[in-house]
Parts: sequence; structure tokens; C-alpha cells
Amino acid sequence: MKLGWKQWAALALAMLLLLLGFNILRARRQGQVLPVLMYHHFAQESTGDTVVTVQTFRRQMTALKEAGFTAVSLGQVLAYVREGEPLPDKPVLITMDDGYTSNLTLAAPILEELGFRATVFVIGINEGEALYAHSGQPLSPPRFSYEEAAPWVEKGVLDLQSHTYDLHQLASYGYSGRDGVLPLEGESSEAYEAVLREDLAQFRQRREGRAATDLVALAYPFGYWTEEADRLLEEEGILFTFTIQERSNRLLPGDLSCLRRMGRYNVTEGWDGPELVKRLEDAL
Repeated sequence: MKLGWKQWAALALAMLLLLLGFNILRARRQGQVLPVLMYHHFAQESTGDTVVTVQTFRRQMTALKEAGFTAVSLGQVLAYVREGEPLPDKPVLITMDDGYTSNLTLAAPILEELGFRATVFVIGINEGEALYAHSGQPLSPPRFSYEEAAPWVEKGVLDLQSHTYDLHQLASYGYSGRDGVLPLEGESSEAYEAVLREDLAQFRQRREGRAATDLVALAYPFGYWTEEADRLLEEEGILFTFTIQERSNRLLPGDLSCLRRMGRYNVTEGWDGPELVKRLEDAL
């Protein structure tokens, strides 16, 4: 039986749709690789590997820009995973830990100039404080307040998320006896859960009405985490959790579990721009 041109056209269209569907399904299965960078404090002169100078940070960010990388937000990442909204070809998530004032005064202007953005994980109890609550000693380097960060948040340059309220401690500090979010020896599940929920509640209460973005992410202090902590945070609406394990992350549309315990690359003063680009391109 001979097919007319309409039948041939319909057949061609069906084949095209089938191929398109196959490519979409394959893309969903393969997902998108997302490297995450981790910074801390910035200064005019470096006093250690994790203190990155303004000059080095500018060179690193400029190298990423020239290599075609785009700094994405948590919102963009979530839209990709939830709805399949496309991400740029070479996405990178830039994060900063602890909430140092230098994130605002030194790093944010460079990010804005280059059209980049970053997520800052704030230690709640230190936010906007001059002294450490447990010792009374000056917080050095200084920490910003939500109000000081507000202009950068409103412009979309910075997003403020959680580094816990008061679990950024080690047992050796002599205050809580706890290492990050890890349970104490012999602590019951009920008591441990109560500590985690209370810490998150305190963080939320202090942040309420003072930050323009939703609280959806937490970076584990020192990278310590437990399955119980991660499950509880998920129940509490924390969609992203981050470790300090140096690896990239594969985002899978429709699978929110890919946003949990994400790896990050600890960027140091010793990384020049080309080295940072090479590391990320190797990851992709």
C-alpha cells in the first residue's frame, strides 16, 4: 500500500517526536554536573590558605568568566531539579562559609562587577556580633549582620543560608562537648533530635524578617554529618545540604536527593585562575 505525502509527513513527525523524547529522557538520566566552590575569609594580605586575597579572588573569578562559567543560584539549581529548567552550559555554585564581613566589603563587589553571585552560610550566633557569645572574646575576623548584607541580597549578588545557629563548634573548644552536628557519646536519639531541631529553630527565629530569600540550605560545620541529621533537616524543609568533600555533584531532574550532602572544592590562596578553571573543567 502506497503512503501519500500526508502519511509520510505524519510518520516523519512521529519519528521526530520519538527521537526528541528519547533525547530528553537520556538528558534526564545523565543530568547536569555542578561543581561547588567553598571560600571563607578575604583580605588584602593572606594569613593562611583559606584566607584568599582580593587580587587572587579577582583573578580566579575573571578566569572563570573568561572560560565561559556562569555562577548560578540555589534557586536556579532547584528549578533545574524540580522542573527541568535548563542551567547554563558551564554552571558553578560559589559558596562562602561563616559570614565574614569581608564577604560583603571585598568579595561582593567583584562578584557584582563580573555578573556572578554567591551563597553565604552564616553562623547564626555570630551574625552581626562583635564578641563570641561563649567566651566574650572579639570575633576576628568580624562578622556581618543581615542588615549589612541586605543590599547585596536585594541585588541578587548574595544569598544567606545556614551554617547552623550554634553547632559550629568542636569538643576541644570546651563549650558543648560536641563536634559539629555529631551526637554526643551515649546521647539518645530523642535528645539528639531535640538539639538539632532547637538549633534550626533558633537560626530561623534570628533570621526571620531580616533576609529576603528563603532558608533552604545548610552547610555542615567541618563537614560532619549524620544520616539522622540529614533526614531531620529534610523534614524541616532544608532542601540542600553541603559537606566539605572535594567532589562535583550530578544533578538529576526529578530527584531531590541529589541536593543532599553535596561536595565542595575548598578554594585556597594557592590556586591561580588557570588552575581553578582546569579543576572545574576536569570535573565537568
